[in-house]
Amino acid sequence: MSRAFRLGIFIVATILVLAAGVFLIGDQRFLFRRTYRLRAEFQNVAGLNNGADVRVGGIHLGTVKYISLPGGPGGKLIVVMDMANSTRNILRRDSVATIKTEGLLGDKYVEISSGSEKAPAVESGDTIKGQTPVDFSDAALAAMNQTRAAAATFGEDAEALKQNFLLRGFFQQRGYQDASELGKNRIPQLPPQPSSKQFVYDGRKLFGTPSNAKLKNEKALNEAGKFLEQNEFHLAVVAASAEVGDTGKDRVLTQARAKVVRDYLVQNFKFDDKRVKIIGLGKSPKAGETSRIQILIYH
Repeated sequence: MSRAFRLGIFIVATILVLAAGVFLIGDQRFLFRRTYRLRAEFQNVAGLNNGADVRVGGIHLGTVKYISLPGGPGGKLIVVMDMANSTRNILRRDSVATIKTEGLLGDKYVEISSGSEKAPAVESGDTIKGQTPVDFSDAALAAMNQTRAAAATFGEDAEALKQNFLLRGFFQQRGYQDASELGKNRIPQLPPQPSSKQFVYDGRKLFGTPSNAKLKNEKALNEAGKFLEQNEFHLAVVAASAEVGDTGKDRVLTQARAKVVRDYLVQNFKFDDKRVKIIGLGKSPKAGETSRIQILIYH
């Protein structure tokens, strides 16, 4: 085989590799597909960059072309996207674009909901609503400060309850001699926005007796555990309410029940346990007429 022939093979192979690379990159950017242009308005794009993925139903079907600044103070940023032509049959004018993060610290991308069937289909150049992304760093800092203050108050209450002769047996039977165990992962109040998914359990069926914090029917929690394992979520709260009893004792009991449920989920299913919090509602107007365990999921 001559040197010139080998050189020719090398050049041809190099050209093929470069062509394949150009095709793959172009396919990712939808350069070789029929597309149309869609716009979305946002108050804040939270670090979204040009070239970011646009997904519909979790599938990469578009690319962020560019982001334009508002015309003046108080205006909205415009995210311009090139969408695959196949999405015309799915997206509607009431579709909503949401900026999300790949994992905890991954790249930003845009997720577009399909909209309602009765709404008209989108056309090239249409502008849809953009949902302002939640700044979880600020939310986490605020929640941390609230949790510290609430944990201090709860710790004082729990320690005072432990000194009560009538409650010593209650703590000993359940293994919560250290009140700080019940304060871990606790939030002072439920988020103001409604949850996007919830699982509700009768406390009597889950724990047995009204004053018990030991799981009797833990397999009933498997449906919620599988959902947390298989779906992305930003926050999940295990909220427990009491049925009867005095206010102080109920607050401790419901906190213990919420912790036991969280422990079971964390130990038996794989998900980011830092996003799972607990709250004991005690006996309050929000608790209802019977003991309940709620697993509230926020996306």
